[in-house]
Amino acid sequence: MNDNPRIELVGKYSAILSVIEVALGSLLHALHVPFTGNFLSLNQGYLLCRASLDARQKGLGPIGYSVSNVTAVLKSLAPAGKKLGPMLSLSMQGLLFSFGEGLFGGNMLGLSVGMALLSLWTFLQPLITYYLFFGSELWKAIDYLFEKSVPYTGLSLRDLALILAGVVLVKVSVAIGLAIFACRTQGNADFQERLLELAGQQGARPLTAGEPPTRWRAICLAVGDLFRPLFLVSLGITAFFLFFSQHSQGEKFWILMRPLAIGFLFFYFSRTLTLDRWLGKLHGTRGEAFARACQRALSELRAFGSVKTS
Repeated sequence: MNDNPRIELVGKYSAILSVIEVALGSLLHALHVPFTGNFLSLNQGYLLCRASLDARQKGLGPIGYSVSNVTAVLKSLAPAGKKLGPMLSLSMQGLLFSFGEGLFGGNMLGLSVGMALLSLWTFLQPLITYYLFFGSELWKAIDYLFEKSVPYTGLSLRDLALILAGVVLVKVSVAIGLAIFACRTQGNADFQERLLELAGQQGARPLTAGEPPTRWRAICLAVGDLFRPLFLVSLGITAFFLFFSQHSQGEKFWILMRPLAIGFLFFYFSRTLTLDRWLGKLHGTRGEAFARACQRALSELRAFGSVKTS
């Protein structure tokens, strides 16, 4: 299938990002590296920088957001694993990156600003997600627990804010450094090739033959996700706060049921969501171009050996 150069480039980099995302994620999880999401977001940002520089050189305009969205769709096609959270991360990080690219262009300044904005999303997404699960009661519970623990920890709110600001500053600095590195090594694909070699060594298969989980299997996996440490800790903090609150027993019950119900639905759809049936229904110039970019990315994945067709 012959497409215009922009679609070709978007498909190419979407496939590369998809393959490396799976390989790097598998390696980091196997090594039990903490904060894996932060490493994956920096990897995405670096590849978006390379894609933007390539597009600029060919006079094709910004493509970072398109690459991120196509990669998110590819993630939805995987028959197993969580999808909704990673898809949201890929798309939102691409959107934030595109702000810098759109304001200042595909140069060192624009890519640095885009990378700085992109790097913030891994700190924001958990806050937004858990606010959706627990509502304002979680923040009240954390505030209550913090006030009760201050005499024992010796940490003030200002101390915690400085620690958090330091962590954010470190990641933003690394992100900007990667943007500068991408600009300085423009045209040199050695590092990108090493990432692809890593993907081959890890046997990365972002899309493999097989059926998505059955409804019963997806339900069991969603229930298992409710026992994730961060979710249980958040639920425990909320329950602890409610125990000492003035709410009635009925109110306490429904407040605790909300995160369980919303969390289950979120985790269930995260396991079962797929967008392939909608690709053929996209109409209009933009919709058809996006569908063709997804098809081009799938062709690239098959060439890489990451997809086995039945």
